[in-house]
Amino acid sequence: MIDSYSLSPKRVKELEQLCQKLGVLFGRLAVLNEALTHSSFAAETPGARDYERLEFFGDSVLRFVVSEYLLERFPDYDEGQLTSIRSVLVSDKTLAEIAQDFGLSKYILLGRQVQMRPSIMARSMEAIFGAVYNDLGLFEVQNLVLRLFGSRATDVDKDEAKDNYKAQLQEYSQGGGQGVPVYTVDKIDGPPHEPTFSVSVSIEGNTLASGSGSTKKAAEQMAAKAAVEKIGVSALKKSGRPSDR
Repeated sequence: MIDSYSLSPKRVKELEQLCQKLGVLFGRLAVLNEALTHSSFAAETPGARDYERLEFFGDSVLRFVVSEYLLERFPDYDEGQLTSIRSVLVSDKTLAEIAQDFGLSKYILLGRQVQMRPSIMARSMEAIFGAVYNDLGLFEVQNLVLRLFGSRATDVDKDEAKDNYKAQLQEYSQGGGQGVPVYTVDKIDGPPHEPTFSVSVSIEGNTLASGSGSTKKAAEQMAAKAAVEKIGVSALKKSGRPSDR
């Protein structure tokens, strides 16, 4: 199911302009329009659907396509290295930067009381990947990812990858034979259009730390950062296990 309200001639022209920028010819512009519709706008507009379902799907599609690309691009890299690079590429920061590059914000539909934020642009980008798959299939998503990300995979430097605390924590925990860290949403505060997520991270049932952020992903990163700082990077590097302090 897609938006049930009619697109105005002006909106159709805007969507066609965006299609040209993306290099994608949508068969159903309403699918693209849904990917650009924030929940605050949908709440004010009868018949409109927000991008959250497409975002959920697009996130998985993007991770698959980027993973496939990295396996081919870096055949000698191990799982930890690939995970670090992928985490940077699919992060809110990178997606928002890509969105900013071609002016995505002017096409996103927001409610009257909501201001544009990088996290909204990142969410809409994920929804666009879901919309492209929905309307045109995987091949077009692969082409779009290659066009938009360009040489970013090669340009991801070590310092940027080191700032991905989730990847660090996972690499260390798996290196110590403890499996992957588990992130749990403890609570969500604030209005639906501007929530604050509180997340805790645990390894083998032991809660290490917690963090908060405007998105679930951001909160997970903050929790992972707190865990890495609490455990101690040097101790982790030596044993892959938490220190006693």
